[in-house]
Amino acid sequence: MHRSTTLAAIVLLAACARGAAPVPDRVVPDPHAVLPPVAIERADKITVDGLLERLTLREKVGQLVMPWLLGNYAAFDSEEYDTLAAWVDSLKVGGIIMSIGSPLEIAAKLNALQARSALPLLVAADLEWGSGMRLSGGTAFPMPMAIAAGGWVSDAYELGRVTALEARAVGIHMTFSPVVDLNNNPANPIINTRAFGDNPTSTAPLLRAYVRGATDYGLFTTAKHFPGHGDTDLDSHIELPVVRGCWNRLDSLELEPFRTAIRAGVTAVMTAHVAVPCVTDDVPEPATLSRTVMTDILRDSLGFTGVVATDALTMGAIVRAYGAGESAVLAFLAGSDLLLMPSDTKAAIEAVVAAVESGRISLDRLDRSVRRVLALKEQAGLFRRRSVSLDSVPTVVAKRAFAHLAADMAARSLTLVQPGTIAQFRGTRDRTAVIVFGRENNLSAGNTLVAELRAQGETVSAFRLYPASGASSYDSARVVIARAPRVIFAVNVRVVSGLGHIAMPDSLAGLILATQRSTPSLVVSFGNPYLLNQLPGYLGGYLLAWSGIEPAERAVARAVAAGAPIRGHLPISLGTDFPRGHGIELAPGTASDTSLVVSDDLPERADSAFDYDALEQVRLFLQARVEDGAFPGAVLIVGHRGAVAYRTAVGHYGEDDPRAVSDSTVYDLASLTKVIGLTTAAMILVADGALDLDRPVVDYLPEFTGSGKRRVLVRHLLTHTSGLPAWVPLHLQSDTPEDAIKLVLQQPLEAIPGERYLYSDLGAITMAQVVERVSGEPLDVFLERRVFGPLGMRRTRFLPPESWRPMIAPTEWDPWRGRLVWGEVHDENAYRLGGVSGHAGLFSTGPDLARFALWLLGAWHGRLPEDAILQLPQDVVREFTRRQPGPEGSTRALGWDTPSATGRSSAGTLLSRDSFGHTGFTGTSIWIEPERELVVILLTNRVHPTRENRAILDIRGQVADLVVQSMR
Repeated sequence: MHRSTTLAAIVLLAACARGAAPVPDRVVPDPHAVLPPVAIERADKITVDGLLERLTLREKVGQLVMPWLLGNYAAFDSEEYDTLAAWVDSLKVGGIIMSIGSPLEIAAKLNALQARSALPLLVAADLEWGSGMRLSGGTAFPMPMAIAAGGWVSDAYELGRVTALEARAVGIHMTFSPVVDLNNNPANPIINTRAFGDNPTSTAPLLRAYVRGATDYGLFTTAKHFPGHGDTDLDSHIELPVVRGCWNRLDSLELEPFRTAIRAGVTAVMTAHVAVPCVTDDVPEPATLSRTVMTDILRDSLGFTGVVATDALTMGAIVRAYGAGESAVLAFLAGSDLLLMPSDTKAAIEAVVAAVESGRISLDRLDRSVRRVLALKEQAGLFRRRSVSLDSVPTVVAKRAFAHLAADMAARSLTLVQPGTIAQFRGTRDRTAVIVFGRENNLSAGNTLVAELRAQGETVSAFRLYPASGASSYDSARVVIARAPRVIFAVNVRVVSGLGHIAMPDSLAGLILATQRSTPSLVVSFGNPYLLNQLPGYLGGYLLAWSGIEPAERAVARAVAAGAPIRGHLPISLGTDFPRGHGIELAPGTASDTSLVVSDDLPERADSAFDYDALEQVRLFLQARVEDGAFPGAVLIVGHRGAVAYRTAVGHYGEDDPRAVSDSTVYDLASLTKVIGLTTAAMILVADGALDLDRPVVDYLPEFTGSGKRRVLVRHLLTHTSGLPAWVPLHLQSDTPEDAIKLVLQQPLEAIPGERYLYSDLGAITMAQVVERVSGEPLDVFLERRVFGPLGMRRTRFLPPESWRPMIAPTEWDPWRGRLVWGEVHDENAYRLGGVSGHAGLFSTGPDLARFALWLLGAWHGRLPEDAILQLPQDVVREFTRRQPGPEGSTRALGWDTPSATGRSSAGTLLSRDSFGHTGFTGTSIWIEPERELVVILLTNRVHPTRENRAILDIRGQVADLVVQSMR
């Protein structure tokens, strides 16, 4: 029997075995396993090595080739389907690259091809900004650079997550994303907003989050284009771009995002059709065909062991010089595993087969690549089930919740680079000319913008210009402009493969420059952010929307006409005038140029309930404590009835840092993490119905084992009555976060659960594991997505980036670390846990905590607005914040503390018994009293330079009492 016949019999046997098992209707992958294990014995026997042994040489080569396929309908007797059948039946290709089509057509087409293929097909697609990039009607998200401008790392995770769900629902297993290139050349015609930014440090968290989001939900990811396509000014679809940087530059800049993606677990790396002559000894060959680049650097230097895929071998930079067959051979010899989109599929396969037969390619080298591809198929569960349920597609793809996510991201991304006369647009009703520029085939450009402006009450005269528009069209545009007192230029200049440039016509730039002299003008870029480079001397408004999707146009209309907030910041540099991080923030409804820049949009008002002379005495008290050496500096914020009534900052950052503290200074919250982060996460999960307070912890964490631990309830963890020890030196007894967690979960109990109160960091660490297990997300990702992001707490996070360091108050000189702890978590155990833990690790500011506390008070009173992004049921909030029945000595609510009736309390003596709050070891505290609707937040870095300073123990209560006494 021929090996191919044997293979067909084995796969048929597996298919029969699959048929005996029940098939679920939905194909939404579990976040922790792409597909569940299969108990069919004969199916399990089909292993990667077993299949590899049975493949013929031609079949092995076929596994490495992935041609390109339109997602449109094709009848079984059409010429198009004959071509597809030939790929599968005779060429035995290993996979397919899907292009544009409807979700159901794509799913049906893939099901048909999978059914006739001897081996399952690996299906991939370019889904850089969501499934909507290829699935007509799929969710289209803003471009990656827009997500970076919005500033929420969780948005990158959500992009990966939703893309994975929608892709897997239609039978796509792999996305050729993220684009990890750094767009550090404004003239780059092909990367631009497809990248997250131009800096490896700022893009790293986004890349990690995206890869994690897609991987968690069963989608393979691809980092592209190696070794970096950002610093080029030619389109590789047309000709060969050249990267001029040498090794030191590449190593420190272009390669860093690839290292980030590799460490994050990216599945594959895609090659770049760019020349890197300084690295390849001046040989002008594409990196795709260079063994130096793809093997010596990627495999050996960066240590990448995953799949390497070529960029499309049909692109001009490759096929013109090398042809279909030789380009495939050279790419494989350079180090690629997957050969994507050869211009002639049959010629490419035959050329590689001939190269193996002649000894040019070794059989061992071929087997290594085939093994990687088969392993991907096994990991995707394709040997157990390769088709998808068509009935499930409408239940997953383009869900309303996904559309809301895309809209939120688009609104967050709006970035005001230059205000100009934007005050004459925001919140005012008048006639507006809208000049829309877009390509001739983009007839929908501007439609949503104009419709939404009209819905907001604007009188709009719209006119459309195209790249081919001539003088008469521009004359007509001038007539429209002359009839309106203001004009919006909606410019859609975006990446178009094969176009060769990414610029607006000189005639359009001239029209904009001429118009601004006499008419208030606002240029909105729905694509290329660098258009300002074409407008020398332009002083009007310049707003970046980053992409032309409908949610972006709608967000612009609402920001311009309805005064919606604008809060984005540049993830790239637009020259020396507008560096990375620049962005003019507009609070909701702000129209005046004098109010453009705001530090936060907290509601704030003078409050007649307070004697402000008495509040000034609180400030003087804190200033005196600075002079006494109790702490270097402090921030106090007092909130009352939904607004900030008073805020002040005293002192300086540190012992050797004379900079004055402000209310935007970032502090290490220490154990405030337990309530701001961990307890809030628990409240949300309880409200979601996902977490039961009275269920044993072991039900959520089976590894939480030991004598008596079955009796430990979730409620015990939150009230510090679990019987766990208070603390163990994890930083000394473990070497990795994983080892530290294992050590915590194995700790024996010191008391019977529920019978003794003992404040325990280990209980909080364990509770964080429960939250992660129940939510299916890391704690920091969950909190950013569900709490900090929705509440607008932009300066609250674990693991603050290096760019935050100048704003962070230092803590202690740590002998264990041998350095001043500054910008990293002070708590040693939290540090050992990677900086993210339930007991410590959060950093924040006074205004952010005030935003949180005022929201929580609103929830406690059942007065959250109906349109509040983050809602919590009143009964859940009250249950968590009331003192719980417990053993003697306990004052605990769930997570929160309550005032002590006797002895020293950080709440002082005047706050009522229904108050709730918490303290942090670094010198932080928060107290909330529902009765008076009062919030008292005190942030200090009292452990600087040493933790031996304990004066804060009395000061917290004194401050609380002084604030209460200042009320009339």
